Order: sequence, then C-alpha cells, then structure tokens
Amino acid sequence: MALDAHISLAEEATYGTAGTVFQGYEGHADSWKTTREFVESVGFRAGMQTARSDRRNIVNMGGEGELEIDLLDAGAGALLGAAFDKTTVTDADGVRTTVAETFDVSSAASFTAQMVRPGTDGSKVAYKHLGCVATEFELTAEVEEAVTLTVGFDFQDVTHGTAITAPTYPAEAYPYDWTRTAVVLKRGGTAVDFDISKFSLSGDLGMKTDRRFLRANQLKKKPVRNAVPTYEGELEGEFSTASLGLYEAFIAGELCALEVSFEGVAPGSSLKVECPAIQFTGESPEAATDEVTMHTLPFRVLDPGAGVAAIKLTYVEPGTAA
Repeated sequence: MALDAHISLAEEATYGTAGTVFQGYEGHADSWKTTREFVESVGFRAGMQTARSDRRNIVNMGGEGELEIDLLDAGAGALLGAAFDKTTVTDADGVRTTVAETFDVSSAASFTAQMVRPGTDGSKVAYKHLGCVATEFELTAEVEEAVTLTVGFDFQDVTHGTAITAPTYPAEAYPYDWTRTAVVLKRGGTAVDFDISKFSLSGDLGMKTDRRFLRANQLKKKPVRNAVPTYEGELEGEFSTASLGLYEAFIAGELCALEVSFEGVAPGSSLKVECPAIQFTGESPEAATDEVTMHTLPFRVLDPGAGVAAIKLTYVEPGTAA
C-alpha cells in the first residue's frame, strides 16, 4: 500500500557515497526517476534487419526527483538548508537554529535520498539515490492551506535492495499553515498595509548537472554553479490605497523589502524569510464582476550588496526534534 512507502534524506560526507543517518520526510508524491541512454552503432552490413543487439551500450545518466512536503515546525532544517548556499546550525537554550542563506559560492551538501516502495505482494524495496544536489526550490503559503515546500534534486546514481535504513522523525511536529503566517512589505523603510492572501518564493540555483568526462567512468561529477541563480516570487492580495503604492513602486522600479514570518506550534519553533531587496515585475490590479479588485505582484529577489544575503531563512525548532 502507499501507506508503506516513505522517503528520507541522509547527508553525505563525500558526493555519491551513501549517507548513514536518515531524516524522514512526509512526501506528497514519488517523482524520483533514473535515466538511461544508449550509445548505438549502425553501419553498412549485409543482412542487417535493424540495429544489432550487440551494438548498443547502456549508459547511466543519473536522474532527477523532488521532495514536496507540508512544512513542519520541526525536522525540516536539513531540507531547507539543502536549497541554499550557506547553512549554519546552532544548538542553544533548548532549541536548534538553522540559518540558510544565499551566497556567491555554494557550499551546499549532497544527500542520499532513500525512497522505499512497497509491492502488492507485501515486499518493500529501498531505492537509494546517491549524490542528490538541490537545483531548485519553492515555498508557498496560501489562505486555507498548509505551507508547502518543494525542493528539486539532481542525483548521480541509484541502487536498490531490500535493506532498508530506518529513518528518524521528529518526536513532535506540526505543519505551518496560513493562520500563523504574516507577510510584511516595506517601501522606503515603511511597512505597507497590504492584505495578502498568497505568497510564493522560488529559486533556480543555476547548477550544471551534466558534468561527464572521458575518465573511464560513466557517472557524472558533482554539480557546480554555471549560471547566476534566479530567485522569484509572487504576492496576491486585495487592491487598496496602500497597495496602489506598490503599483507605483512597480512602475518606478523601486526596491522594497520583504519579510515573511511563520509561527510554529511546537515550543520555541518559528521560521522567518528575509529578502531585503525585491523589485516588482508586474502587474496592474484586476477588477472583476464577481470579486473584489485583486492585485497580483510578481517580484524578483535581488542582491542588496555589501555582503548581505539576498535571502536569509531562519528555522528554529526544538533541540530534541530529531
């Protein structure tokens, strides 16, 4: 049954070498797929009907997958850190604090993702995806919904077998949801009274994942950054005199500041996302015959300069969560 499936991540000490301590996550779907390609040789040959069976070599191309979860207020620090360039973890006063930031050089760890898939005959097979490196992410909060986090990964190789490493789950954890989410927008240093019903933030980490070489080894090397990362998002809310100022900021190309705070249920838990420099990329408010006038504001996250992180995420959880 699907209830017997589970997914977990273990940080790797060396890229492509399986980790040993697995943190369990309550994933929504199984999207982890391996890719194989064929090197085929076809030439003039008498009596050939089609490509010969001994002229095709199979090549392991690695694969891709993503982990989509309802974000819990404990146990998600490693997954959040996987999507950022620099991560610092501290334990003090009974809480664990993970600070994940964008940076000019990525020092993000690689992971082993264990996906356990149950068979209809009661069997369970553990697929261990090695060398998982985050390539993209999306964080979303919306009225009447749980807060969701999706992190996309590239992986180097995958093995499978019946040996399953038991994952660890938080002793107690609650999902973040819209009722404990607050968004603060600042224009010119002053908070804007904008009633927001939806927030999203996504990142394309600009990773080169096809690093294959003539080295008598079909496995690719660890992805590296080969493009400027792009961080974008969107805010949606009701149009008012206050949000008119945000439209004016859009057409003038002004920089604004964004801070999103999530209050956890577990004692001492919280999450804060800070973007000190965002620039709206659209659009005009939209009136309708059956709804109040809504204002959708897509934005781009920019580097504020002076060594300040473009995005800083602070995740606080109970120190005994994992």
